[in-house]
Amino acid sequence: MIDLIHANDYWQHHTACSQTMNLPRYLKMLEIFVETGEIAGKGVAWAEDEPWREYSDPMLQYLVRLMSDAKTKAMVLGDKLCGKIFFSTVGRFVVDCIHYQQFLSQRQWTERNRMSEVLEWSIKKRTEQKAWQSLLAEIGEKHEDNGFDREFYERRFCEGKSENKENWEKMVSDWSQAADEQQRKEAAKHIISGGNHMENTLPKLLDNAHKYIEKENISQEKAVQAWQMTDGRWTETEFERNLTLVKLQDRYPQIEEVVKKMGRIADNGGNDRLAATSDRGMKIEHSSGSDIEGITVGNDINAMLPSEAALYMDDELEDTFLYKFVRRRLQIFRYKSNMSKPSRHLSFHSASRKGPMIVCVDTSASMYGVPQRIVKSMLSLLEEMAERLNRDCFLIDFSVSVRAIDLMQRRKKHLYESIGLKENEYDFQHGELPFIGGGTNAVCMMNLMFQLLDNNGDRYVNADVLWVSDFLIPYPDTSYIQRMKSYRKTGTRFYGMRIVPEGTKSTEWEPDFDHIYPITYRQLRRY
Repeated sequence: MIDLIHANDYWQHHTACSQTMNLPRYLKMLEIFVETGEIAGKGVAWAEDEPWREYSDPMLQYLVRLMSDAKTKAMVLGDKLCGKIFFSTVGRFVVDCIHYQQFLSQRQWTERNRMSEVLEWSIKKRTEQKAWQSLLAEIGEKHEDNGFDREFYERRFCEGKSENKENWEKMVSDWSQAADEQQRKEAAKHIISGGNHMENTLPKLLDNAHKYIEKENISQEKAVQAWQMTDGRWTETEFERNLTLVKLQDRYPQIEEVVKKMGRIADNGGNDRLAATSDRGMKIEHSSGSDIEGITVGNDINAMLPSEAALYMDDELEDTFLYKFVRRRLQIFRYKSNMSKPSRHLSFHSASRKGPMIVCVDTSASMYGVPQRIVKSMLSLLEEMAERLNRDCFLIDFSVSVRAIDLMQRRKKHLYESIGLKENEYDFQHGELPFIGGGTNAVCMMNLMFQLLDNNGDRYVNADVLWVSDFLIPYPDTSYIQRMKSYRKTGTRFYGMRIVPEGTKSTEWEPDFDHIYPITYRQLRRY
């Protein structure tokens, strides 16, 4: 995903940029809102507190208004799946508006060229009354409502100042600004038209998704995994089909077990590091009858005043309660214990550096069918883990050939394509996970794996490596096994997930891994 920055920094960045619509800014704004509920770009004050505020950027104006809705905030922050649907739906609308603005810019290409040509006119042509009168009439007819003052320049040129190049440069500058204003108006009209349609459908999408999850009793984690496999549009049929893959994790608990192993955060056996620990200490005087100091504002439900609870109980005032809750404006009791100063002390914690996750997936013919579906379910869970822990995650798929895919980049690619970005508008690695067929050769895969683990001893230190295969793999030269042992001594861990039909014998690879998790399935017989 896009890196998040603080709203104030974001606002400074926005004002420093041009006023044209800028896709990365809007996507970052959406991501900040989904993650925190904060409306980046509004400055210090809440947008709801300044309803009179106007933005020269029509898209920014629209997004601020959309995100200021209390119900939308509560739904997006309270449900991860709703947050994903909000990002995809609004992101698709933003991309559509950007593409429409690009169309408007292309339509003005001839006019912009004409501006450059006018600046190159000779003194003789600039002083020809017929030439400049015709030009001003043409511009005035097209841009009179966009701020171009045709009469002003006619007076200037009639006064014999048409040969002065500075006057022409100022005229072309005003012409360009008028063309920008025309484009802004047309873009704003498109935003309002498309936005009204989206605002009618968005609450229904969020409500349908929320009700479906409650009805089916699906966990947030599994719902998000199933959503990530879709094309970014909510349809129950496709969602249920992907959810079937995700639910394989309940049938085969080894999937979740091995992913948790891969997602290690700290190593208790690592070197000690110095850390500062803080806590709160509070002493209340014997004469004090209560810990309550006064009243303040916030969103602590346990400390809110009874009058605020009454808002929630009233159907007509429930929206007001939600509005105040998401803005942290509920009246709550202020306690002395919350005002105490933290005490700090130094301590030592065992930890080691967080390495990336490298997954080597066997895509040979023997992995068709059930193993293939198990692999897809495992990868969806692993990607969620990598994104949550902010860890690199690399996939090597191997059979008769070998290639490497950055799963986090592929995840971005899928997200951006789902909201309508064209292939030339992003720069991510391509690649799905096709099952190539044929035999299995681990030598090429291990060579690529070692390259990733080396990487000048930097990025892939303390990596977690997972092989997903039936392990019907020819045993390599002993030098490869010795090299794996050397990596294990330096903190790299090797795990295996062996997917095989019932009754398959054990594999000779087991001593070379920290642990191999077996998954057995019943093979369908065909008559």
